[in-house]
Amino acid sequence: MLQHNQYVFGAGDSQLLRSVLNEVLNGFAVENLDALIGIPRPELEELLTNLNQLNDGAEIELTLVQTQAFRNALSETLKELGIEEFHTRTGFDFEKGEEVLTGLDGLVRPVDWGSDDE
Repeated sequence: MLQHNQYVFGAGDSQLLRSVLNEVLNGFAVENLDALIGIPRPELEELLTNLNQLNDGAEIELTLVQTQAFRNALSETLKELGIEEFHTRTGFDFEKGEEVLTGLDGLVRPVDWGSDDE
């Protein structure tokens, strides 16, 4: 949900967000992480640290850039881990990850800077 350039995620998505960020930072190799995810590694690490300090039931407010990074990190994690490994490493069903990704796609569409289509 969008509130004044802040995207608010419910408590149910907070653990998925943490798991996905942890995977792209520490779980599998991501070449050119800054460009692929959309924010520099130190900022992503700081975001994960801040999220880990919140109570499990807390709502999470992310900026547009952070929300896009979450979307990109989730997409890469789904691709990299696949159905069985995604569940094993994140604790969430692959289908739940796809469902959240679809919702994020509706909020923040990836920008293709190489396309002239309008």
